Amino acid sequence: MNRELISTLLKATGVLMALYLFLVGINGMSSAIKHMGADVADSIFTATSNPMVALFIGVFSTVLFQSSSTTTSLIVGMVSSGALSLTGAVPMIMGANIGTTVTNTIVSVGHINRGSEFKRAFAASTVHDFFNVLAVLILFPLEMMFHGIQNTAEWFATFLFGKIHNIDVLQAKSPIKAAVKSGSNFVEQFTFDNEIVYLVISVLITFLMLYSLVKLLRSLVLAKIEAFFDQYIFKTIYRAIAFGVLLTIMVQSSSITTSLVVPLAGAGVLTLRQIFPFTLGANIGTTVTALLAALTGTVSALIAAFSHLLFNIFGILIVYGIPALREIPLKCAEFISDKAVQNKFVPLVYLLIVFVAIPLSIILLGS
Repeated sequence: MNRELISTLLKATGVLMALYLFLVGINGMSSAIKHMGADVADSIFTATSNPMVALFIGVFSTVLFQSSSTTTSLIVGMVSSGALSLTGAVPMIMGANIGTTVTNTIVSVGHINRGSEFKRAFAASTVHDFFNVLAVLILFPLEMMFHGIQNTAEWFATFLFGKIHNIDVLQAKSPIKAAVKSGSNFVEQFTFDNEIVYLVISVLITFLMLYSLVKLLRSLVLAKIEAFFDQYIFKTIYRAIAFGVLLTIMVQSSSITTSLVVPLAGAGVLTLRQIFPFTLGANIGTTVTALLAALTGTVSALIAAFSHLLFNIFGILIVYGIPALREIPLKCAEFISDKAVQNKFVPLVYLLIVFVAIPLSIILLGS
């Protein structure tokens, strides 16, 4: 076995270890934020008669919970118990899609001191933001006028409910998620039950592993890795979407799935146009958790869960299916990434305004 092969194997092992610790860091970061924001989320996560307020409750709650799967599962549970109406649930689910993208945008900031690498990473993270925002801008007013998503979801739920009623559905546990959770729990032991310390340590692990991943990927001859992705995973739009769906189902978190491609974009392994359909697949994959949670619930719970799936499917068909609309998230992501390279305060201002200031202001004004 020659030196070059040994070096390649060691680097490949290093990539896998760094990837695992990267996921541990993201999970720890999400858990810490979730615990810190749980009380706030509980206080605002109430039924509302104002669809606009409900939309931004979905955004802000998902930012706090760091998982659209968690938010939509909660919504499904609240609908099932009668604490939340379907009229309030559907806009919240739409908002959850926007809020879930905050994690990969935070991850991209780890590249901030590395010029073109940061530009690629920030564009890769924000294209998901802009797609979800555009989908909401198109579908939210249509839903408020015609209730197309809710009516279609009602048909599906009513049709299926008779077939699954009183059947116990086994929710498969993801081995990847379990392994990452174990790592996060191990790290948490050294935080003295302090969520702020846990958050700081998790952020440090995430950014350190992000740096290591990019370095290792670069040294592993990017051309070969690019060829692998081009030939097997991202060769067609449909493959990229399918991979996004399957990977998100495996890890049960679109935040983690989309965060995984950020360092690959930063390293130049994947292009923005390759990543875009992959994030759409992640949007569909993240709906599975809520669907499973709803299967043993009420018809209303199933309607809420199907609404999430249908919103994402309609969003993809409209935004990605129409070439002119498809270009909007790409152009917006490229524009803001250019500005972020010119001024390093842009990412921070963007995160605070889009994910905190606007949702919180509308919730407070609406209540």
